[in-house]
Formats: sequence, structure tokens, C-alpha cells
Amino acid sequence: MLTVGFIVLLSSAIWLYWTFAGATNYQRDVRLAQGARDAVFRDQLDQETSLRGFTSTLQANFLDPYGRSQAHLDIAFADLEDQLKRLRAPQLLRFVEVEVSLHKRWHDEVAAPLLVKPRGREATRLQYHGKDLIEKFRAADYALDVGIARAAAEADDAENVALLRVGIVTGVLGLAFAAAFLYFSGQRARMQAETLRQRTLYENEKRIADALQAAFVQKALPIIPNLGFHASYIPAGAEARVGGDWYDAFELPDGRILFSIGDVAGHGIEAAVIMSRARQAIISSALHEHDPAIVLSRANETLMLQEPKMVTAICGYIEPESLVIRYATAGHPPPVLALPGGEPFFLDHDGMPLGILPDVHYRSFDVRAQPGALLVLYTDGVIEHKRDIAEGERRLLEAARRAQTEGSNDPALAVRQAIFADKAPDDDVAIMTVKFTTGERPATATINAFVGNSLTVAAPENPSMHA
Repeated sequence: MLTVGFIVLLSSAIWLYWTFAGATNYQRDVRLAQGARDAVFRDQLDQETSLRGFTSTLQANFLDPYGRSQAHLDIAFADLEDQLKRLRAPQLLRFVEVEVSLHKRWHDEVAAPLLVKPRGREATRLQYHGKDLIEKFRAADYALDVGIARAAAEADDAENVALLRVGIVTGVLGLAFAAAFLYFSGQRARMQAETLRQRTLYENEKRIADALQAAFVQKALPIIPNLGFHASYIPAGAEARVGGDWYDAFELPDGRILFSIGDVAGHGIEAAVIMSRARQAIISSALHEHDPAIVLSRANETLMLQEPKMVTAICGYIEPESLVIRYATAGHPPPVLALPGGEPFFLDHDGMPLGILPDVHYRSFDVRAQPGALLVLYTDGVIEHKRDIAEGERRLLEAARRAQTEGSNDPALAVRQAIFADKAPDDDVAIMTVKFTTGERPATATINAFVGNSLTVAAPENPSMHA
């Protein structure tokens, strides 16, 4: 009996060893496949970003990452195919074939012509065509990522099944196999401790995110005669909690109104921290300057001293008496101005995003509003959530027109409802509107933030100034 028990114990030990060794090796192959897929994605993203920077600025130094990525991308694709074969997941190879085909089309049909004629007559069409190809590439990459993640889950399930069998075997053998039972119980205890550690880390990060949410959201918008401020912020999803979009409006000691809106690339805690730095850099500079172009230049210098990350922004000042708006933009979608009796239009804009290059100079623009006008400031999630920028811009202009002509009490909420009535945003969205009105100063203002509700501040109107 003892001999049989020893043979069973030894056989179980050998079987368990190969089971865990196989699961460990498979998990290693999964990590290698994930790393190869990440390398392809980074190289493709570097090429796209490099080309976009070059076509926007015509500065040749933007093409350095393009050349490096182009030289490495074929190797990255080949490595990804090898890793998927080692993973025994041939069904995922077709997504790699799709990515290779789409990248070749993007390079031949979009990148090559734009490198020759970045500002040619076909440039806009090529950029839209390129965006469509990149979206298809990202869809294939997402499907590939899901497939690799499924393989990882299957590896985890295999390991869990092995542990369950260990429990059954040790229960049947009883005290004779107590040592083996204790060993595998110890293994399970260590796994549970690791799970608890990971859960604790997640909960800590969630608490940090909640704290950042409370700290970063705009607490109050100014209540100013002649002006009515309203705003709405929608995070990309419940899991994001915090993101990189912001808006601000403050009354300065000299009576001017400082406003800003911006967007940091990415989501989560890192983007929120960069967003806080950008906001504070703009506010600090704006307190001592009258030219928003200089404010953006100094904010860019501040961000370049820290870990650089691309930030688009608009900042400016409003004179409540003259209704003059003076603003500057840094790679951000242009504001919309809706004047009474006319069609809404996009204001002039110019300038490179913050946090990319040092010593960047920006340009200020002046425009005069009039009583009854509506200024709409927004982040790119407003016009890009349909994957069609031209259609997104058309919908935004129509939403601004309706909010202005219908005299909405909350234009920011009206614009948001008009654009996102049929589909929730895929990206963080911030909308801030300014009504140029006449009347008396309102008594109260209400705010409800970070759950997608509108931030509302009513304001009086003044019929004395016209554009």
C-alpha cells in the first residue's frame, strides 16, 4: 500500500511539475507575444505621429522617428508572427496580415505623397484617407490584443484547473500525502496573497484617481455681468474616472476674464497629472501677462522642463465691457462663435501643441462679440466621436446655431445633448460656452461635475456693446 501510495505521489508530483512548467512556459510565450504586438503598435504610432508633425509644421526633424520606425517595422512584424506561431495561435496570424497590408497601403497611398507634397491640393483628402486606414489598423490591432488576452486567460484557467486537481488528489490520499498537500496549499496561499496584493494596489490607484477627480474638476465658474458661463465634462468611460481634458474660467483683479480649455494625450492618472501641470502653468503665466500668445509660450517652457507630453490648449481673455475676445491656440480645435442673425463659424487658429518643442512662439487673435452671441470652446472628442471630422464639425456648428438661436438656458448642455444624443463619447469631452447677454447679475449658480451633468452658471446681459 505504501509502495502504491509512493508511486501515486511520485506520479502526481511529476504530472504537477509538467503541468505547472507548461503553464509557466505558455504564460511566458503570451508575454512575448504581447511585447511583439506592442512593438508593432509603437512603431506604427511613431510613424503616424511623425508624419502628422511634419505635415503640420514642415519641420524635417519630425521625420526622424518616421525613418527609425520604418526601418524597424518589418522586423517587428516578423517577430510578431514568430511569437504567435510559438503561442500556437495561427488564427491570430490573419490580423497580422491585415496590419501589414494596411500599413503598406498607408505608406504608399498616404505617407509617400504627403512627404513629397505636404501642403499640396490633395493633402486634406490624403489625411482623411490616412485616418481611415489607421482606424482599420487599430481595429485589427485591437482584435489581435483581444486574442492574445484570451490566450493569457486560458493559461490562467489551466493553472487553476491544475490546482483544483491537486486538492482532489491530496484529499483522497489523506495523511499519507500530508506533505504534498501542505506544499500545494502553500502554493495556493502565495497565489492568494499575490491576488490580495494586486487588489490592494488597484484599490489604492482607484483612491488616487478619486482624489485627483475631486481636486482637478472646476469648482466654480465666474458670475459676471454681460457674460454667462456654462460647461460640461464627460469622461470617456467609468473605468477612466479621470482624464486629460480640462476647462477654466476666472475673473482677474483688473476685471478681465481668463479662460482656457485643453486636452492631454491619454487617460488615467498620468494624463490627469500632466493636465494639472498645464492648467497651473497657464494660470500662473496669465496672472502676469496680457497677451495669451506669451502665456502659451511660457506654459510650453514650463512643460518642457518636466517630462514632455503633447498638450493641446486654448487660452484667452474676455473684456466684459467691450466684449472683445483675445485668444491664442496651441494645436487645439478652433473655437466656434455664433452671432445673432448669422451662421456660426470657426475662429482663426494657429500654433503647435504644448510640450513638443522648446522656444515655440504663438500668435494672438482678436474678435469682438455682441449681445446675444455664443462662444463655444471644446476638446477634440466633440468632433471626432463619429470618426468623421468633417461630419463632426458640421454637427458642432449646427448644435451651436440651435443653442444660440433658441436661447438655451444651458448652451453647454444643449450642445452636448445635440452631439451625443445617439452615441456616448469614446474620448474624454469638455465643453465650455460663454453667452454674451444683457440684464442683471444672477443670484445663484449651480454646479454638478464629473458625472456628465452640465456645469451651469447663469449671467446677466448688457445691450450696450455690439461687434
